Amino acid sequence: MSADEFSPELLQIRWVLGELSPEELPHQATLALQHGFDGIALRQLAGLVLPTLRDLEALPDRAFAEMGLRVIDEKQAATSLISRGLPRVSDMISVLLKSFPSIRGRWQKHVVNWGGKSAGSYNDIEQFVHFVIDDLYGSGNRTELRRFFEILEEILVRGDEKTRNLIAVGFFERLQNAAPPPYGGKVFEEFLGPKSRQMWTELKARWAS
Repeated sequence: MSADEFSPELLQIRWVLGELSPEELPHQATLALQHGFDGIALRQLAGLVLPTLRDLEALPDRAFAEMGLRVIDEKQAATSLISRGLPRVSDMISVLLKSFPSIRGRWQKHVVNWGGKSAGSYNDIEQFVHFVIDDLYGSGNRTELRRFFEILEEILVRGDEKTRNLIAVGFFERLQNAAPPPYGGKVFEEFLGPKSRQMWTELKARWAS
């Protein structure tokens, strides 16, 4: 975040999620002062040199309050970050997130675990493996299971090589390995479209060889 893009809200989000280190806060406090915010805590914070978390205590919260912000927790920070379209995700992940709002709680935890930073497409898609196994299959929601694999089939048909690799290795391979016993991945085969089934079969053959 550059000086021209200074945002108290985004600064607080980054701090709460652990993306911002204590050593960076004095510089950010200086930027806040330069942008017209003022207060005792901000001035104290701006005057520190390489502070540790122990040095700061309640100083960051007081500084954020001087910028007009209330205290927020990690969940609230993640929600605010997601509402800004952050962290950035691939087009495929974006489609799945918009198509399945019920993954919201799981996705919030994912964002928190990665400190608000981009986790990468393969870590992102793993959340949908667990979503399919635990949230959809685990609750017996066959309608949403079918809809999920229909959307995945559409993405696979239209996708480039990078997207196909993400689906193959990031999703299907992990789904086959993590699927619940005693039937394993077979429980999902009835939902597969033609392209998905071909990829699924090729992966199974690779593992069997």
